[in-house]
Amino acid sequence: MSTIYDIAKKVGCASSTVSKALNNSKEISEKRKAEILAAAKELGYVPNSSARRLTTKKSWSIGIIFSEDLHIGLEHHFFSGIIQEFKKYVEGLGYEINFYSKKIGNQTMTYLEWFKYRDLDGILIVTVDVNDDNLEELRQSKIPVVTVDSGLINVPTVISDNFQGTRMALEYLMSRGAKTIAHIAGPLRSFAAAERLDAFQSVLSKYGMQKDVFVEASNYDFKSGKEALYKLLQLTKELPDAVYAANDDIALGAIMALKELGYKIPRDVSVIGFDNIELTRFTSPSLTTVKQDRARIGTEAAKLLIAQIDKKAEITQTFIHRIPVELIIRESTK
Repeated sequence: MSTIYDIAKKVGCASSTVSKALNNSKEISEKRKAEILAAAKELGYVPNSSARRLTTKKSWSIGIIFSEDLHIGLEHHFFSGIIQEFKKYVEGLGYEINFYSKKIGNQTMTYLEWFKYRDLDGILIVTVDVNDDNLEELRQSKIPVVTVDSGLINVPTVISDNFQGTRMALEYLMSRGAKTIAHIAGPLRSFAAAERLDAFQSVLSKYGMQKDVFVEASNYDFKSGKEALYKLLQLTKELPDAVYAANDDIALGAIMALKELGYKIPRDVSVIGFDNIELTRFTSPSLTTVKQDRARIGTEAAKLLIAQIDKKAEITQTFIHRIPVELIIRESTK
């Protein structure tokens, strides 16, 4: 197997120069760096992880914590897109990804213990139970952490602009003649769900409309959306003009329940979701929804975490970076 000394001999430079090039140092020119990288590729050089760690003082590993508390799962359209973009960005910089596991062998580990065991440089929290005591232990440790959905736990957060998206959805429904609008909120232990409910009530108050017509779905899935729609109708006793759902799966479940009750969408009631998952273009009716920019959320989260790891920015634990959203109008609204 080739070494940095073989590369140095081929290129005609010091081994320290090769090391700097392989670690993307700014101390050497781009031309020289390209020459060294080309030689490394030609010789089939593979860096030794232990040597790299000693040289850079980093493990080049990032952890991802993904809780199943909200029963979303890694296959969820929204979060899988974020993780993919995050992974693409950090792997492009030379990092590898590790997913959190509660047990290593027979030993159960907290988030902090897992971080230390894996010798990670930083952590991305995707979804998590905000009431988990292990989170506070992790936060107090000052480890580089970023999250994309859990601003409640006071770590730097990248999240869609829930206030902008809710306002756009509600104002569009009003423009189409809706006088009564109900909300099916996501589980309120979710930061995004809490923000969307708060925005719902704020916007309707601004326009002098009734703001307390809402129910909480037990989870972010189709079944919970159906159940929540039945609960909503028990609460209201009559059909609202429109239903604004906290995400697309809940919205699609609500539409199924409305169809089972004999209602036509959007003739009898308009329904609008949040996410713009791929399926919403093909449902009947196709779903009007608020599009979240998954690619940008994943990339911005990666940049934010790397900035903390490299100590290039002082980022407060309460920092929230909101990503703009877009209203996608389809057939489920009048």
